[in-house]
Amino acid sequence: MILTPAPPRPGSAGDRLLQALARRGHAVGGATAPAAGATLFVCPAPEEPAPDLRAWRAAHAQAGEPRLLLVTRLGTHPDALQPRLRECWTLEEDARRAGLPLLVLRLGPLLGPDSPLWRRLRSDPALPRGGTKLLNPVAESDVVETLERALAGRADWSGWWEVAGPGTWSLAELAPLARGAGPALPAGSGAWEPPLAELEEHRLAEAGPWLEHFGMSVRPLEEAAREWAPASAGRAA
Repeated sequence: MILTPAPPRPGSAGDRLLQALARRGHAVGGATAPAAGATLFVCPAPEEPAPDLRAWRAAHAQAGEPRLLLVTRLGTHPDALQPRLRECWTLEEDARRAGLPLLVLRLGPLLGPDSPLWRRLRSDPALPRGGTKLLNPVAESDVVETLERALAGRADWSGWWEVAGPGTWSLAELAPLARGAGPALPAGSGAWEPPLAELEEHRLAEAGPWLEHFGMSVRPLEEAAREWAPASAGRAA
């Protein structure tokens, strides 16, 4: 059973990941669900304050002692400029002090046929600083596979891992890749996920430790994107 401290915001990364896990057969319940072998899934959205784990545990003692699956974002740091990233650091520290089995994943920008960032790039937006910012985007399906392997016990439930793709891309390189996925979407489609101010705090990440820990290999982003194009074009019609 996967528990959540509160229902994730519809359409947020946490909501999409939970829906994908449910489609794979995982039971997703509320905070008061039986906790035998339960996992508490925490994935704060950039637009929302990070939950207070200590307050949640005090208010839901009946939930027992679930293991913690904490999903934050690249840029999480006590000295981050963006307050939500500093909150994610505090959340990680609270989780470490909780004394429960803990796995922390810091996600790079998520891309997939229906991800907000991919849809925003398909709308031909103006790119900050001419699109020179370098990123390590990760396919959303690869993040789901990582969660699946964690929940199935196919990786040690310990440590923190940067879940970021092995390729380094500028926004100026990603934009034409996205525009090639069918007709352009209307201006304002999708969203900058995470927000541009957070993207600016992303440093380049190494995919090797994540892939080794979870026993995974991933396709190059441009190869995956070729499969998104037909589905995306169909949705836009």
